[in-house]
Amino acid sequence: MLARILGSHSGILMLNEMHYFGADWDPYDATREFSERRLADLAGELLARQNHGLWQNGPSADECNWGQRLVADLPEHERGPAELFAAVLSRLSADAGKTFACEQTPRNIYYAARLLEIYPNARFVHIVRDPRAVLASQKNRWQVRRLGAPHVPISEVLRIRVNYHPYTMTNLWVKATDEALRLDGHARFKMVRFEDLAADAEGSIRDVCSFLSLQFEPGMLQIPHWGSSNVVSDSKQKGVSAEVVGKWRDSLSPGEVRICEKTARNLMQKLGYATESPDRGGTLSLIPSLLSYPLHLVGVAAFNPARAWIHVREMLRRGRTTQGS
Repeated sequence: MLARILGSHSGILMLNEMHYFGADWDPYDATREFSERRLADLAGELLARQNHGLWQNGPSADECNWGQRLVADLPEHERGPAELFAAVLSRLSADAGKTFACEQTPRNIYYAARLLEIYPNARFVHIVRDPRAVLASQKNRWQVRRLGAPHVPISEVLRIRVNYHPYTMTNLWVKATDEALRLDGHARFKMVRFEDLAADAEGSIRDVCSFLSLQFEPGMLQIPHWGSSNVVSDSKQKGVSAEVVGKWRDSLSPGEVRICEKTARNLMQKLGYATESPDRGGTLSLIPSLLSYPLHLVGVAAFNPARAWIHVREMLRRGRTTQGS
């Protein structure tokens, strides 16, 4: 939602999720070098992701040629993975007649500290949401085709379905939120609570625009109701709705709520998310989640090994600093 709001600004190009950092290049691995051929392939792949989304079958011949031309135009000392990403975003923005590009891959938060060092002009806006609402959203995401996105492949629906588990999702929320709080106060990093945005959309977005040194445009708020895991998409309905803020109560079991609150309690308190009674539902409510966890792990390994490894790797890096990494 925040990406679509920013993408509605006249000067911003909203990108699809590019999944470059972590998958194609690890910003914490400064020793890895890329050949010119590899860089050209990555440029073509990034263009294909922007043109067709993540589910495309690889770049077309034209997209590959675009990547080759882009790399050939780069000065030799700028032919590296960091410079390539910046060059792709710059070219895409210029081609669209925009000044800035907004990249929205969620796991970029894992690399935010390092990326702020690599890209001195980059700014990060991180949106944080009640983890119980995040769980409810992830739990229902597999219904995305029914809720208004029939183009999503069945294979992606299956991947989303097996990816969900309250323990896994809560730990990912904790990792992302912990990384964001480490950067709280950085001059080029801003954290926004989803609930504050839903309650006062104009005030929140004006604040974000000020942080980005952009002029607020009222049309930014007129985004269609699309992409929710809790309500049917409706392109005719526009604006920022607070309707989904409390819907997690209708979707989560007492056991899921208990796992979430126990795992994320400290961070929830820091961010002003009140917890329920720790004994809500009792021990018996945990049994379904405990029994399903082994099957969940098998499903993740079968349907999503590459992305799963990225998340595991970043969880293991929790205590790192950018110095010497």
